[in-house]
Amino acid sequence: MRRVLTLSLIILFLLNIFAAQNSVSAASSPMISTWEVDNRSFLNNERVISKSSFKISAIYPSNIINAQGAGFPGYRGPGQLVIYKQNFGRTTGTNEFGKEAVVENGKIVKLTGANSLIPKNGYVISGHGSAKKWITTNLKIGTNIIIDEENNIITAYTTPESFRFSAKEKIKEAEDFLDNAKKIQENPGEKKAKYYLKRAKQDLRKSNRANDNMAVNYAKSSIEMSKIAINYSLPYIENELKGTWIRPTEKNQAEVRKTLDSMKSIGINTIFLETYFHGYTIFPSRTMRSYNFTEQNPIFSGFDPLKAYVTEAHARNMKVHIWFESFYVGNKHPSNDPNSILSIRPEWGNKNKANASKEGYVSHPVEHNGYFLDPANPEIHNFLVLIVKEIISDYDVDGVNLDYIRYPSSQKATSAGYEASNWGYTAYAREEFKKLYGIDPVNIKYGKDAMWYKWNEYRQNKITVYLSKMHKAAKNKVMLSTVVFPDYKTALETKQQNWIRWTNSDYLDAITPLILTSDDALFEIMLKEIKTKMSSSVNIYPGLFVGFMEGEAEDLLKQINVSRSLKSNGVILFDWAHLDNKYRDALKFCVFTSTCK
Repeated sequence: MRRVLTLSLIILFLLNIFAAQNSVSAASSPMISTWEVDNRSFLNNERVISKSSFKISAIYPSNIINAQGAGFPGYRGPGQLVIYKQNFGRTTGTNEFGKEAVVENGKIVKLTGANSLIPKNGYVISGHGSAKKWITTNLKIGTNIIIDEENNIITAYTTPESFRFSAKEKIKEAEDFLDNAKKIQENPGEKKAKYYLKRAKQDLRKSNRANDNMAVNYAKSSIEMSKIAINYSLPYIENELKGTWIRPTEKNQAEVRKTLDSMKSIGINTIFLETYFHGYTIFPSRTMRSYNFTEQNPIFSGFDPLKAYVTEAHARNMKVHIWFESFYVGNKHPSNDPNSILSIRPEWGNKNKANASKEGYVSHPVEHNGYFLDPANPEIHNFLVLIVKEIISDYDVDGVNLDYIRYPSSQKATSAGYEASNWGYTAYAREEFKKLYGIDPVNIKYGKDAMWYKWNEYRQNKITVYLSKMHKAAKNKVMLSTVVFPDYKTALETKQQNWIRWTNSDYLDAITPLILTSDDALFEIMLKEIKTKMSSSVNIYPGLFVGFMEGEAEDLLKQINVSRSLKSNGVILFDWAHLDNKYRDALKFCVFTSTCK
């Protein structure tokens, strides 16, 4: 504790120095403009510490109002800043490649990554690209927001009260953590958590009495004390899967050892190793060779990362699950490698309705401009199952985690482009469906033809058949899990992924739902909905994307706390490459390690 206390005093000392330096520039800052004067009541006549503006691309976005965002999740296009108000829907519906801020009563109350809940008394600011960078740089908890809808300009103001507000919210977070943790398990870190929470409240009281510069310093110190309290609040739980997905980059055994030692040091006990991705295996595969495909991903030539990971992980009492990209074969044009899967078997490539008659390869404009295989084709099923059988036979792996076990994403059914953006219009599928039902699916119209539902059912069944084959290959040998999208209706509508059927058909040991948000409230809603829809015999390991979305460390701890309170069996972090030191340090305090430093 003495080491942490000393560190906190150093932080406060440095903050005082920075404030003294910043007070000079603040005193010489320009006067507030006329337009800002009109809003001074909003800012309570406080000194403005910082101010920044950005152009709004759209308010209430749709494929009509915001054509640039048409086809993108949440109708937010590249580089755009979009405002979502209550009548847009329950959530923003955006993907994981942006940043969002929730505003209530003109003030930022929450920062999230994607698909945020839209408040009744406010709105959500969402950004991608340069707009994401602006949000990350300028918006913090407590930042004041003013929107000039006439000119489509958003302006962010930070004042001393912004920092006090943030400190109050962080104290409340710490109190909630302590209360919730008591309900789960006895916590050896509780005493330390209470100590730092007390310090946080003391610093906030000092901030309330101080002048502007010192008020900011004390508020910042209060926030830091609350963060330490939160780190001590969550207890370690012994029998819990603590996992991470990882794409290997190591080129030798020593590098693998170093990576695994880093994972072990923060309490990771299970790794989900990306073993078949972008149409290549990381190991020299006789299955790939038998099809005349590239035998091994060239970046690993001369080295077998799978063998090294299994050997070294098991030596550290860590488990290895194969992360397997079923129907996705990457975004490099197949012709770049004459022995790539689609170069040799171009008829295996998937197509959307808009390009059903197009010769050659069809990439997906939203999914990384990537290429996909056809889930309807049994030849592809057999090929993928052979790879998994080879892995299970030759390597002592503990599980197989099937990813991209779905069709490529289409737009939502409410979009004008929904029908054309649907996938599965390959020569094989069209011919087989025509034999079954007497109609080419290209001629089926969404909303006007009852056969559309048969076409959906056909595609969903094909993925389920693929899963049943994988189940047979893995049964009684390794744990079988699948990556799923938690919104069941959307998963069916846009990806033909019927995971309820899978979990109720005894095909799976576990699911790893992708929780593509750093909003703990939405996370809880999603997880509860999943649990009500699936068989209780199937384990749930939620996939947490806080690191990928560059959220706060406390956001990650909140989601772990929610996951535990809802009796999940563990969590998987996406992904190791995005798990930087602030997350690793938070996990090492107590929640993932038994030492509770």
